[in-house]
Amino acid sequence: MAPAFTSEELERLVDGVLSQYELLYGPPDQQVCSHQKKGLWRAISKDVQTLGVYGRRGTHSRKRWEDLRRWAQKTAEAQLGMASQ
Repeated sequence: MAPAFTSEELERLVDGVLSQYELLYGPPDQQVCSHQKKGLWRAISKDVQTLGVYGRRGTHSRKRWEDLRRWAQKTAEAQLGMASQ
């Protein structure tokens, strides 16, 4: 099992995704095909790997990004729910 992402790896992951966000998640006319998305995830993972902590694959990086998105959404929903009470 792979070790948890370090804070430096997470920062590099977020920076990489945000720099390619329009291609990965933007409007349909700006997104790329699934093959190209896999290539983007591989490139992001290679950038994360330059930190030398652990050899992350594109699928690892994408899963971690999706986990972060879900966590952020749940946190935001909880905060909004508390604010409306």
